[in-house]
Amino acid sequence: MVYILLTVATLLTSLISGVLSMAGGMILMVVFGFFLSVPVAMVLHGVAQAFSNGTRVWIYRRHIRWRVLVFYSIGALDMTAVFAVFTFVPGIGLVFILIGTFPFLALAVPKSINLDMEKGPVAVLSGLLVTAAQLLAGASGPVLDIFYVQSEMTREQILGTKAVTQTLGHLLKLVYYGAVMAVASSALPLWVVPAVVAAAILGNYLGSLVVARMTDSQFKQVGRYVIMVIGVVCIGKGVLELTS
Repeated sequence: MVYILLTVATLLTSLISGVLSMAGGMILMVVFGFFLSVPVAMVLHGVAQAFSNGTRVWIYRRHIRWRVLVFYSIGALDMTAVFAVFTFVPGIGLVFILIGTFPFLALAVPKSINLDMEKGPVAVLSGLLVTAAQLLAGASGPVLDIFYVQSEMTREQILGTKAVTQTLGHLLKLVYYGAVMAVASSALPLWVVPAVVAAAILGNYLGSLVVARMTDSQFKQVGRYVIMVIGVVCIGKGVLELTS
């Protein structure tokens, strides 16, 4: 029943990500964190989100801003190399607190600071910070959003370009927690991974149907309150885990 619940959660959160390009991965990591150990949760979450974001890459492939991704990859690969040296695995309490804090950190960034993702140095910085968040907390959507909110991209360009950066991040997370931390594939029943993959793909397809009915303005505004509510819940859960 637990694994069926995780599969359903993957479908629903992929639908959310497919519509908002945010929140889905964050919610899914929270769900996985409740039921699985940190390394196993990171690996299964990485598989689900790699396919979830990979599906959006395909759907919005004609809108992707590839120049942004070249600079982003430089920062992402450098940060992964740093983590590989130290092989640090966070406790579940820290994971929840980090996930819950990210949305508020995003809001705290002054609007006067021009963090436009389409600028090369900003994209490199994004790769460094987002990958660090990805490896520490498993989800980094709110951090990545900081670098897109000031861009002039359309909703389709944001969905496609963010999907590539997030797919790369989750693949790096899989390498880090799957290979570096030697997480055994036998930790999960064989049917769980393909079920999660199918749910992720279906959720994003359904989400694309909703996006077609939205405006750019609606796309950039919807979902922020949801993320903040989830953030408060995560911080509370993390504090309980650290103090219990």
